Amino acid sequence: MPPSLTVSDPQLAAAAAALAEWRKTRQRSSRIPEDLWSRAIELAERYGIAKVAVALKLDYTSLKRRLASTAATTAKRPAAGVRSSSPSRDFVELDFDLPLAPSPCILVLSDRHGRALRIELPGAASSDIAEVARSLWQTGP
Repeated sequence: MPPSLTVSDPQLAAAAAALAEWRKTRQRSSRIPEDLWSRAIELAERYGIAKVAVALKLDYTSLKRRLASTAATTAKRPAAGVRSSSPSRDFVELDFDLPLAPSPCILVLSDRHGRALRIELPGAASSDIAEVARSLWQTGP
């Protein structure tokens, strides 16, 4: 395994060893047992899908799908003692259809003599910026 993908966490190492042992003893075409998948999902929640998939030699897409279905199941099920009718305070919905604020553009132009010009254009389009730059640096009458 490359140095960047070392299995340093004891839980990750234990899961990798359990999967390796299962792979040695399994019958051909048998599915990975649910308890091994559960361990992999718990580790993916902590370390990320890519790192766990590589460390445990699992299919990234399968692990991602199982993690998503587990998250959806736990999100639908209220925890013990929690009312299901109240909205979660941990969730904030963001609307990305409209920009929150136009992004400002700062244009700094300088020449070989060290002269510089700084222009701040709030919410300008890239075509506007290019036109301003061309008109400022145009030589001639």
